[in-house]
Amino acid sequence: MLWRALKRHKLAVFAAVALSFPMAVVSGACHAHRRPSELSAAERQVVDSGPLPYSVSVVPWTPGVSAQRGQNAGAYARSLATSLQASHAFRSCRLTAGPDASADLLATSTGRCCNSAIIPLFSILSLGVIPTVFDDEYCEGLVLHSAHPRSSASVEVEVRHKVKVLMGWAAVPLGMLPGWSHGSPPEDSRFRERFRLEILPRRADIDRLAAPL
Repeated sequence: MLWRALKRHKLAVFAAVALSFPMAVVSGACHAHRRPSELSAAERQVVDSGPLPYSVSVVPWTPGVSAQRGQNAGAYARSLATSLQASHAFRSCRLTAGPDASADLLATSTGRCCNSAIIPLFSILSLGVIPTVFDDEYCEGLVLHSAHPRSSASVEVEVRHKVKVLMGWAAVPLGMLPGWSHGSPPEDSRFRERFRLEILPRRADIDRLAAPL
């Protein structure tokens, strides 16, 4: 009965599959990546040491810097603010249009783009039947500045993660296995923990940056 119904409406079924694959890709269901390794006991101790007691204002680059880089200042600032907030490395963090006088520190993105942005051509043409597997790298970096206009001191921090990525319908079950996940690596809790792990050991430098002049 079911097979006859499928044959009768095969055009509708094909259209549904054709439409569902790009939607699944966009939602992350047809995109699986190997997660960063779990923290060691020593790394966990650093991460659990608590957030730094500072408020951070994430600001976009100035129009001149953005034009020189040829990159979207707002997009990079939003990405950094999202990652920094999720890392819980600081007491508070928020995205602002310009320097916030009430913040202890200012942060700008390094502007580095590590992922290869591969287009899964065969997966698209086969509607996800043929998987695309590749090695990729994701990174997030920030430059912390003193909130005092007279200070030019800064501290740069960056996290990088090399990852195995699979795109296609095979990613649906693969992403449910231990050590794998759906969606984008920067959204992974382990990636965000490793961002925090890169920031907290720089406390001495950051303390000097936030100290009153």
